[in-house]
Amino acid sequence: MKKIITLMVLGLIISTSTALAHKVIVFAWVEQGRIHVEGSFGPNRPAKNCEIQVKSPKGILVHRGTTDAQGMYSFEIPDHPDSDLIVEMNAGPGHSGKWTISENELVAQPTPDNLERKMAEKKSLEKSPSLTRILSGIGIIFGLAFVAARVKKRVKKRKNNA
Repeated sequence: MKKIITLMVLGLIISTSTALAHKVIVFAWVEQGRIHVEGSFGPNRPAKNCEIQVKSPKGILVHRGTTDAQGMYSFEIPDHPDSDLIVEMNAGPGHSGKWTISENELVAQPTPDNLERKMAEKKSLEKSPSLTRILSGIGIIFGLAFVAARVKKRVKKRKNNA
């Protein structure tokens, strides 16, 4: 039983760290009549040559493109936007991300304050998890495994006493 729990915990740790390592971050903003899209797997790791699809909330394809070697792509705002736009990035099997641009952003002229706020939001998205958060997550996993083992032990003890 202990071997099974240990293997489960190790599997969770490995799968969690792998998932975080391949998380796709999609960020889009409006500037000077264009929509700019940036994709990455974290700081200084651009999502190169990834497919970009821009859709309406109803799923209608509005625009399609591919990121460059820096993970960037930009295009003109479609004529007369009448709804939000959803920017989807496909970075390979199981690696995709989305960003929604509101209709207000599409029709209003961005101010320097709005752009600064958007760039700060981008930096927070790319921020790597801290050592404290990683260790806390591992601690939670071990705690859950310990509780599961204790419950199983009690159930087994009750069956033997019955």
